[in-house]
Amino acid sequence: MTDESQKRIEELREAAKPCFQCGICSSSCPVFRVAPEVNPRLAIDAVVSTGELTEEGNEWLCAYCLMCDQRCPMGVSLTDILIGLKNLSAAEGNAPFNITKAVESFFTIGVIAPGTTGVERKRNKLGLPEIPKPDPEQIKILFEGTGGLEILEKNLAKESLAE
Repeated sequence: MTDESQKRIEELREAAKPCFQCGICSSSCPVFRVAPEVNPRLAIDAVVSTGELTEEGNEWLCAYCLMCDQRCPMGVSLTDILIGLKNLSAAEGNAPFNITKAVESFFTIGVIAPGTTGVERKRNKLGLPEIPKPDPEQIKILFEGTGGLEILEKNLAKESLAE
């Protein structure tokens, strides 16, 4: 783990310290209700206690509904912490395959899921304007300027090694 990643982990640990493990975040979480292994409280506890990213990668399963943030009596923003964990995980080359492929699609063609002619017909029938086509050059500039291209390449390389 890089020094920058370790510094970011420490910042996330500090943000999570007020948590006293009351469990309101977990009881509020719609994902936890259907998949108890995705426990926001335990994800945060793992970061605070170990100072490392977990192998499970549960941060990628958060629905970002903000229920945990809204109900936390200590004002801990689990959403911000989970986003930080996702960013660190991706920077380390550990983004899930489906996320990497979605980002690759966005980088390549400007959308994650291209529209269909059926959607275009329905929009036309409803009198809605045509969806603007993304400019791949602008997306490339965005990826290069934010470091996203390097992160995408690292995750794609890791995926190709796994095959």
